[in-house]
Amino acid sequence: MNPPFYTQAAFAALAGVPVEQVAYWIRTGAVDSVKLGKTRMVLFPGVNQ
Repeated sequence: MNPPFYTQAAFAALAGVPVEQVAYWIRTGAVDSVKLGKTRMVLFPGVNQ
């Protein structure tokens, strides 16, 4: 089964944090993500910490 992917906005809503916080987590490697076209998708569950 493939793990679900979420947009940064959808992941932020699920986590209850601002989108900027999710972008920071992606930059620092706290969450796994992939780029699909122009959109960065967050792998969930993909929390490294």
